[in-house]
Amino acid sequence: MNKELSHRSHELKALGWNQEDLSRYEDLWDYSQRWGLINLEREDRQFLKKAEKLLPKIQNKKASIKKSIEEKSYYLWLDFYLEEIKTFNESNVPKDKVSIWTLLIEEELKLLRELKPVMGLPDTLKAKNLFVNRRQIIEKAFKEYDAKNNNEPFDFINILNTSEKDVSKSWKSIIEKDPVANDFFPIVEIKNAEDLRSEINENLKSFMRENYPSLKVDL
Repeated sequence: MNKELSHRSHELKALGWNQEDLSRYEDLWDYSQRWGLINLEREDRQFLKKAEKLLPKIQNKKASIKKSIEEKSYYLWLDFYLEEIKTFNESNVPKDKVSIWTLLIEEELKLLRELKPVMGLPDTLKAKNLFVNRRQIIEKAFKEYDAKNNNEPFDFINILNTSEKDVSKSWKSIIEKDPVANDFFPIVEIKNAEDLRSEINENLKSFMRENYPSLKVDL
């Protein structure tokens, strides 16, 4: 029998055991914990094993609880940027325009909820290369969706240091690998936003499925 901190006669009582059997169980349990099950008579060992089979297994408290994608650090990091950009947009972006970064992050968050990658270290290392996709999408938005630069740029680099929100010390700027992006904040007319959103979704979904180890079918 496994070493436990105390007997579980209260659980057996709930299962309908009478007091005589409960007392016997407690005495035998104490003896087995001190001297070992092997030193009991065969009949007594069988009695304890019968009790053990009736009791539910104790869950290992050390077992880690799997986090949902919304609780993962990478998701929280993206969501932080989205909220900061939305706050910036309210005061700095014309009402008939949408910031392309809003679309980029909203679609990535949507895909994380849909595809549910693990987003452990192997996935997040691959995710660092999304700066290439973002740059290509923004370039295409200027050429095909009549995107313009907003009069006021958003400070991607310093926002982590100046925000009053509780942020992880391990988080880096979302444009860490593309610092030039800090000088530009592209916006697009609302009428063009949904088509661009669809293209962003398709682009990011393809990247995630092809690159995130946890999403590869053959693994």
